[in-house]
Amino acid sequence: MITTAKLTEKKLLTYSALSTYRKCPMRYNLRYEKNLVPIDTDEKLFFGGVVHKALEVWHGCPALDFELRKRLVFECIDEACKGKTHLLAMEMMVGYMNCYSGGDFEVIALEKEFNGEIVNPKTGALSKTFAIKGKVDGIVKTDQGLFLLEHKTTSKLMDDPIDKLWEDTQVGIYVAYLRDLGYDIQGVIYNELLKCSLIQKKGETEEEYQTRYADLCAKSKTGKSTAKRQLHESDEEYAQRVREWYCSDNRFQRTEMLLSDTQIDLVRQDIWGLTQMFLDARRRADWFCNRESCNSFYGDCPYRRYCQSNYDDAVRQEMFELVQQPHTEFDSFSSVQDVTPKYPEPRQKDMGPADPHYHWDCMEALAGYGEA
Repeated sequence: MITTAKLTEKKLLTYSALSTYRKCPMRYNLRYEKNLVPIDTDEKLFFGGVVHKALEVWHGCPALDFELRKRLVFECIDEACKGKTHLLAMEMMVGYMNCYSGGDFEVIALEKEFNGEIVNPKTGALSKTFAIKGKVDGIVKTDQGLFLLEHKTTSKLMDDPIDKLWEDTQVGIYVAYLRDLGYDIQGVIYNELLKCSLIQKKGETEEEYQTRYADLCAKSKTGKSTAKRQLHESDEEYAQRVREWYCSDNRFQRTEMLLSDTQIDLVRQDIWGLTQMFLDARRRADWFCNRESCNSFYGDCPYRRYCQSNYDDAVRQEMFELVQQPHTEFDSFSSVQDVTPKYPEPRQKDMGPADPHYHWDCMEALAGYGEA
């Protein structure tokens, strides 16, 4: 790990920054060179953040009673959000906790941050311009050794994890730099949580019902219809449907995959290659705008309107804020109460049994629940 002083002397890169450049160099320039961050919060990212924090709470206190752990998770979600996001996050976590009530692995660290040097794989020379930083969801220990724990809230569970692992540069980066820190990471456990696809029924107005009723009567041979007005589904009714949906099979999936040294070497080559592209774009002041990535499965690029306006100042001021550091994944999730433990650095490469201080002191966690 490089020191904080040396880290601040270099341009900070993260997986998000590297991935953004691959999608569109101009988007990378606006976010990570110009430090322009969208004012509006992406709902999908926010929901994922809430669930990630709840998972951190759940896995951070495995020694506690099951019901108490659930209550701590509920409090975490209560602090984080309201409305439909709260409902969906709560039911997802209820399903998850019931599915994985046992201990399938031993937690070594959660939300572990790392930083390191970027190295030329051919010469061993360090980058004079860039350093890398990241934060992993977790490090856990199974019978096969240490694994990276990677949470994914997704609309579709993986069909072929082997193909996914080949494409997943993020996991490769995290494993490479955790190994540099002394964690003998063998691979990754993909921990997938499927997002509920059910839509809350909005119902219909009396006018809409009368129109629909008339149409049905006109199509009926008898000139009549038994159709009734569709009423708005209450939050309680919707929550019950979501709860039942999560009781079905295949809503959660864990896949344990080993990572080879060859895959790690390829990732290191990719990182170095991208830094050389960054330097070239900087020297030429030429950031290619990849219009084919303006929209994707995940929605429109947040910078699309700004690019279409030919980088108009009025649009910039309306849509973005200028920040000191654009890597917002390292900002504290301020809307969620920070109730998770802090973890020490690794003791040795094989890690051995986890130290009891890796988890909360049970008496501290139980404080305030004596009358429950």
